[in-house]
Formats: sequence, structure tokens, C-alpha cells
Amino acid sequence: MSELTRDSNNAPHESGFDLAAWLDVLILYRWMMLAIFVVAAAIGTAWVLLSAPVYEADIIVQVEESGAADAARSVLGGLSSMFDVKASAESEQQVIASRLVVAAAVDRERLFIDAQPRRFPVIGAAIARGNGGVQDPGWLGIGGYTWGAEQIDIDRFDVPSNYEEERYDLTVARGGAFRLAGPGLIGDVAGRCGEQLRVRTDNGPLVLQVRSFNAKPGARFRLVRYPRQTAIEQLQRDLSVKEAGKDSNVLRVSLRGNDPQRLVATLDDIATFYLDQNIARKTEEAARSLAFLEGREPELRHSLDAAEAALSTLRVQLKSVSTDGEAASLLQQSAQNEVQLTGLLQKRAELASRFLPGHDAVIAIDDQIAVLRAESQRLVQSIARLPADQRRLISSERDVKVANDLYVSLLNNIEQMKLIHAGRIGDVRLIDKALAPDRPMHLRRAIEVCIAIFLAGFAAVFAAWVRDLLFRGVSDANEVESATGLRVFASVPRAAGCGLSASIARMCSRRNTSRCHPHAIVASDDPAIENLRSLRTAVRFSILGAQNNVVMFTGPTQGVGKSFVSSNFAEVMAASGKRVLLIDGDMRRSGLAAIYGDGRLDGFADVLADRITLDGAIRQTGRTNLHFLPAGQRPSNASDLLANAAVAVVIKAVAARYDVVVIDTAPVLPVSDAAMLAPYAAGNVFAVVRAGATHLGELKETVRRLQRVGVDITGVILNGIDPRAGRFRYGAKYGAYRYSADSGTDVVRAVAQQQGD
Repeated sequence: MSELTRDSNNAPHESGFDLAAWLDVLILYRWMMLAIFVVAAAIGTAWVLLSAPVYEADIIVQVEESGAADAARSVLGGLSSMFDVKASAESEQQVIASRLVVAAAVDRERLFIDAQPRRFPVIGAAIARGNGGVQDPGWLGIGGYTWGAEQIDIDRFDVPSNYEEERYDLTVARGGAFRLAGPGLIGDVAGRCGEQLRVRTDNGPLVLQVRSFNAKPGARFRLVRYPRQTAIEQLQRDLSVKEAGKDSNVLRVSLRGNDPQRLVATLDDIATFYLDQNIARKTEEAARSLAFLEGREPELRHSLDAAEAALSTLRVQLKSVSTDGEAASLLQQSAQNEVQLTGLLQKRAELASRFLPGHDAVIAIDDQIAVLRAESQRLVQSIARLPADQRRLISSERDVKVANDLYVSLLNNIEQMKLIHAGRIGDVRLIDKALAPDRPMHLRRAIEVCIAIFLAGFAAVFAAWVRDLLFRGVSDANEVESATGLRVFASVPRAAGCGLSASIARMCSRRNTSRCHPHAIVASDDPAIENLRSLRTAVRFSILGAQNNVVMFTGPTQGVGKSFVSSNFAEVMAASGKRVLLIDGDMRRSGLAAIYGDGRLDGFADVLADRITLDGAIRQTGRTNLHFLPAGQRPSNASDLLANAAVAVVIKAVAARYDVVVIDTAPVLPVSDAAMLAPYAAGNVFAVVRAGATHLGELKETVRRLQRVGVDITGVILNGIDPRAGRFRYGAKYGAYRYSADSGTDVVRAVAQQQGD
């Protein structure tokens, strides 16, 4: 048996992704891809151009490096350092986009209410943007569609939670009245502008208050009430907060939408609420500190009064009003140390209200307190060495001085906290307020058109991939040979002309034109015919090996081109000097009648039915050495005729008269005719498959059905190959043809260029 040769340079790649194979798919389905691309690109471009323009507005916010209360430092050891927490741009980005700020803007602008005029589908909004003022509503008097600058302003629209995100229709009536219809309402409900409309539904009350509308009677608006949480989350997604430059501490807050005025109002609300919360945070801290300091004031005042009274009493007793130099120095040091220690203790009390004992700030304060207490012990020991009267006097004066310094410092801090609280100073400021954009975003439509074109191209490629994955048939000889073990005797490129297939032949007959000549006659130099000449050489060896001069062409299904292959093969075989008889064995759907004669002529079926003799049925074709036996009158029992013993007699008779007998049969899978004729051509049975149409499963089932009658398929004819297909994977694979044949056990292989044998 023979085996096809394959150039190693043309072997397909076995990698996971084969670029060449993909290029072949693009070439094979180029027209389908072009159609999909044009349609998808047109739809996408039209959608972009007809969609509402997108505007963008922004505000600029600067984050200060430090708190505004730096000036509040005092002898208390920097009690106001609690205001020293520096705000970072990154943290402020999160604050701006937080629910605390965004929710306030949603409530202020009622972003959970969507009230839009009803537009004509697809083109209505685009037409309305081109019109000015308010237009007459409706289309051909119906629908209530709006075509101009119609607007509606709603103060309140509350619906039961079951009806949130449901659509309600509001129709404008005369005199400021309107009608509302939608879920939960029985019929239309009437209302008026400026008046609250309250309607009971099965799930709770529905409340609507329309402030105003600008539309003519009959115009309709669409109302949707979204959950407040949904509106907040949507605004958070739409809001963009970015730092303008690295480490600039300047934030750009931008928002995009279709309504420029609403964008500006929303951004202004966000800026206002953001600044207010920042100031409120600072003033709240100052208020807490002020309350703490004011709570300490009576206690310190009482301590100061008691210390002064005790000092006055002691001086009277000792009859002394001052201390010497050494005692005065110890007094000064001890007083300063006590003031600092007391300040740190107060500061630690403040920190303890906000942090745990293990916090770094608390630990640092404790270390400082330990140092000051050690210094206090040293000063106490120094004072203890003084005379008793001086010790008593120094101790009393120190108590007065400490109490006085603490009290004065406390009063200073109270005044400073009052200034901070009253001044409402934050650490962020608004640099640029939002401005209403006068034109849509620059290049946005162009970018969207490019995206639409890109998606259209992707859709076209994806469709080609799916088409190739789901419906592609065999495309090359190696695929057939690897999957089925059959040898491909010829790869026939797609040919143009009436001899391409049986369907074209029948078309010629229906048009009552002159007979469609075989392609081998009208285009003898066509690459398809050249490949059939190589098949002729291979079949010669096949006939010698099989000791049978009957050659049968069949196929899995109709439309694979078996009639084209059998007729043109018979032509090129006869042209080589062999006496050839071409039998149309497809009695159900003759594909050769329009080429070699009228389908109503008596033929093969009539010979088997014994209505005409064999000699009377064989026709001349006009070509030397080639005769034709038509299918004959279409029988109602073709399978019964082919099961008749007369078939063997007829085949034996014609095989003795001619060098080669070519039989074109019906397809194998739809009917059993080919399986009945196959035993008479054993050793020379060829299956014709169409590139890109015949599936491997169909070919394998064809092999199984013929094997049931004891016949093996000799080889495969791969027909109808797109000349452009395979050029990337297999180079010039279809620009050359191959033939192989065998004689006994010898295998003859040859590869020739398409220009000639």
C-alpha cells in the first residue's frame, strides 16, 4: 500500500499556539470577518456618536503640612501638641471619598432620584441635544416622547422598598398638573406642582413632590427611586481623587457625568462638607481640651490661694520676708521642676484618655516624669541641709510660686483654646472651586470610536475562531492521515467554472444553457486539473496492485465534489490514451447528467431493470476514448436495483470492454448505494472530502460503513482547497501537488510542481 510523502519543512507545528494556523483561519474566513467587522464597527460607532456627551468637572484641595494650633504651645509642655497630627494627602483622599462626605452630597442633591425625560429609542437623545427649547411631545401623536430641553425638578420621591429601582411614568398635564403611573398604583394618580402627593400602596406609602417642570402637556418623564446606599456607592465609584504630582499635598477631585450643572453642584457640596468635617474635627478636639483645662482652673486657683495664705502666716511667725541667695536659688530650681512635673502629669492624663499605657507617647512621657522626679528628690535633699526656718520658708514660697505659674499657664492655654475653637481653623483648604464645563471631554468620543472599532475587530476574529472550532472540517492531508490512517492521494485546489460541482451542473441545466463541459476541457491548465493528473498516475499503480480496473469515487455527504473529481479524472485518464467508461451511479441525484447529457435519458438504472440493453445505454461524449453511462430514469427503489445480481454482470461486462471504469456514486452516509457498489471496485475505492466542510467524524463513519461490506477505502481525495489557505502553516503546500502509487508491496512516491507532470 502507498504512503503519502510530506516535506519536513511543511510539517505543522505542534506548539500550544500556532501563529501560522491562526493566520490561515483569518484568510479562510476573511469575508465573514469583514462582514462582522463592518456591521459591528458601524453599530459601535453609531452608538458612540448617538450617546450622551460626557462632561468632567473638578476641584483642587490643598492639604496643609501641620495643624493650625502650633501657636498654642505653652509652659504646660506643649499641651496643644494634640493638634500637631499632620494630615497626609493619602489619608485625605480616603476622607474625601468616604461615606461621611459623599452621603451628605447625595442627600443634598437627591442623587437617589433619577428623573429623565422620555426619549425616542436610540436617536431621541441625539435629536433632543440638537434642538433648542421645549418641543411638542410625541411621535406621530403617540408615545409622549420629548425632543427638546424638557426638565423636571423633584423635591421628594419616596417609594416602598419593594418598588425601589422600579420605573414610574409622569405625564405632564395642563395648568401645572401631572399624572403618575407605575408599580403599586391603580391607574393614573393625579398631582400638581408644589403640592405633596401621597398615595397608599399595598407595601406602604408613596410620596412625590414636584417642584417644577419645563415641558408641554403630554410630555412624559421617567422616575426611578434608588436606594440611598446604592446612590452613595455609585457616587463613590464615579468620584476620582488623585494627588496632583508626587508629594505635592494637592488633591484633584474630579467627577464625570452627562449633566454639567449637576456635576458642579455635587462637587461643591463635596468640597463644603469635606472642609466642614475637617474644621469640625479640629474644633471638637479643641473643645475637649478646653473643657479639660476649665475643669482644672478652680482646683489650681484654690491651691494658689492656700499656698499664699500659708506663706503669709509663716512669714508672720518667722518675722522674715525673704531668703538668702542659696535658698533663693534652690527655691527657683525646685519651683521650675515642680511646674514642669505638674505639666507632664497633666499631659499624661490627657494622653491616657486617648491611648493605652503601652503607647509610645505615654512611655515617653513616663520617662520624662521619672527624670523630673529624680531631680525633685535631689532638690529636696539640698533643701533639707538648710536651717529649719529657711526650709519651712523655702517650701512655702515654692508652693506659692508653683501654684501661681501653673494657674497663669492654665489661664493662657484656656484663652488659646478659646481662640482655636472660635477660629474654626482646619488643615485643608479649597484652592479651585468647580466650574461648569462648556464642552464634553476632549477626545473622549474619538477614543470610544477607536475602542468600538477594536472590539469590532475582536468580535470578527473571535467569530472566525468559534466558526473554525465548531464547524471547520479537515483542511490538510496530514490531518486526515494522522486521524484516520488513510492516505491522501491528491489535494485538489478550488477550481472555478461550471465543472466545480454537481450543484453548478444542475444550475446550468435549469438555465437551459448549452452543456457544461468538464473543467478538464475548458481549463486544462487549472491547478485542480493538474492535481487530478497526478492522481491519474497514482491510480495507475493502484489498479495494477488491485488487479481491478474499476475505480469508484464516493464521499461522506453530498456537496463534497465527487462528481467533479470523477468526471474530470475520467477526462484526464482518457486523455492519456486509456479507454474509459464513466458511470453515473448516483441514481437518486445525478451530478453528471447536465455535463454529459439529459438526465431523462435511459441509463444505468434502466439496464439493471432490464428495460434497455447495455450498448443502448452507453453514450458518446465527443472525446476519444471516453464513454458515459448515465444514471437513467430515477427509480423509486435504487437500493433494490443495486442489490440485484444484474449489477455484477454489468460491471463485469464494462470492465472487460474498457481499460478503466470510473463510477460516481451516491454519498455513503445518507444512503447505502455506495456500499453496494464498493465491492465491485475493491482496491480502487476513493473517498472525496471537501476541505473545510467535511468533518473527521464523517470520514471515519464512511470508513466503518464500507468496512462492513468488506471494502477498505484505498485513499482520500482532499477537494476544494482554498488556494490561500495553508500558505502560512504549510508554505507552498497547495502550490504543489503530490502523487503516490503502489504495485504489490512496492511504494512509488513522486512530488511535482503544479506547472506539469
